[in-house]
Amino acid sequence: MTMINPYISTSTNSELVDKEKLSLLKNDTPQFFSEDTKENLFKTLFSSNTKDALLLIDQILSQYTSNQTIKADRMAKDIENKAKAIAEINRLWGLIMQDNLPHTNPTDNDKKTPLGDSVSGKYLDEINKIISSSLSDKQGIAAITGKDLENSKKHNVNYNELQAMNATMTAYCDTIQVDLDSHQQLFKNIMTELSSTQEEIRDVRRSIVAIAKG
Repeated sequence: MTMINPYISTSTNSELVDKEKLSLLKNDTPQFFSEDTKENLFKTLFSSNTKDALLLIDQILSQYTSNQTIKADRMAKDIENKAKAIAEINRLWGLIMQDNLPHTNPTDNDKKTPLGDSVSGKYLDEINKIISSSLSDKQGIAAITGKDLENSKKHNVNYNELQAMNATMTAYCDTIQVDLDSHQQLFKNIMTELSSTQEEIRDVRRSIVAIAKG
């Protein structure tokens, strides 16, 4: 995913900006201000001339935009990585089903096969790693099989047990997808907010230029 370029202040005259006042909002600037709130906040913060105040606004908004850009980029990467993870889990589990189903019988529960005694053992390893690392779930493969990795490989399963595990895998991935959908909406909201903030920065800079020209 393309890195988002923050709209950072280009002002170099630090003497025009009250750094103590800037630090009050530097770490956690509110996302949006109403017009009345903005007016009251600015009256409280600024005791110098209009140009100084606008420069401070520029730095506050630019710092906020930079922080939110970093947050949005991290969120986008997290969404992308987790989406790839659940897609890979689905693919690998499909191979496990393909490998094991021929050794079971839907009408005979006594016909069983070790879940990971052949190539499926490698697939179980990969799924366990994805769940533990990419999804940060300490359960690992147990999230699907109900057993740790080694016991999952040795576990004898019949047709119905395989289908039950398949349903568990689907439900597990669906739950993660719902969470990803929520994060995607939050990401969109942040991007909309960034666009609005960048427009505010442009307005402030136009005002600074106009004041400088007299």
